[in-house]
Amino acid sequence: MANESYKSDGDGILLFLSGMALGILGGGLAGVLFAPKSGDELRADANAFVRSLPGRMNEELHNPNARTREFIEKTRYSIENQVGKVKKDRDADRMAKAKMAEELASGYEFN
Repeated sequence: MANESYKSDGDGILLFLSGMALGILGGGLAGVLFAPKSGDELRADANAFVRSLPGRMNEELHNPNARTREFIEKTRYSIENQVGKVKKDRDADRMAKAKMAEELASGYEFN
């Protein structure tokens, strides 16, 4: 009964997609309205960009090695960094436990 006040997942996705579409339309409209170029120049640039897409896509599809290597290196660095943090936390926890055990063995009382 408590979940009845929440929208279903389908409604949330639909709401998100509609908001995204409105944002794209609004951003496109603002870009056109505030563009520093005339309409003819803007259309020519857009046409050139669209015509260049197939060639650029072919380059990306046929030579993914550089991006793949970069992604792997970034992922490896991130994992190594996280492993280092976990090891550091584990070592600090062990040192704290050892210190507490030493203090308990020596008869030191905690207040």
